[in-house]
Amino acid sequence: MIFMIYTQKQIKLIQEKRPDLRFQRIPTLDDLIVDFLKKFDVIVNPKLQRSNNDLSTFNYNLLNFDENKNLYVKQNEISEWEQWKKWALEHLDFEEFRVRKIQENQIYNRNILEKINSNDIKEEFKYVFEESNNFGFNKLFFCGFILLIIIFPLTIMVLNFLQDKKNLNSFYLFDKIENPIFLYTNQ
Repeated sequence: MIFMIYTQKQIKLIQEKRPDLRFQRIPTLDDLIVDFLKKFDVIVNPKLQRSNNDLSTFNYNLLNFDENKNLYVKQNEISEWEQWKKWALEHLDFEEFRVRKIQENQIYNRNILEKINSNDIKEEFKYVFEESNNFGFNKLFFCGFILLIIIFPLTIMVLNFLQDKKNLNSFYLFDKIENPIFLYTNQ
């Protein structure tokens, strides 16, 4: 099959207009472990692992009992996640599960890519792509026009100001300064 080359903007535009053509995210190892554990009715949260830095020191102040309690609970949940993660990684069926899930993801994304490259989708988005390609030119033209409207009158005003000899002379003369202060003295 010959694939049409789309830009990232075009793919994003297709997926905004047609959510059914969105790619699946490639699962991380943590995602695969969570899915594997769900087969055994085990529900754990791997996102707590990233907050491990704030658990390294407990604040033993009595005024912060609730904070210490929350940190203790988080620490227990993290150690629970680490135990279940180790169990899943050592399980005999995990590697087969991991390979199958990644292959399912690749097949799904390949099917989406084939749908995006189908003639129906090409025809459906042909006008949208032409319109989006003209958008950059139209934006540039509009900004240039606005700048011209602002800069042209300002340039004429400055030139008129400089043309007037009276304003030009008063612009450079210091006659209007009363009692000038000199920093040097005659000795």
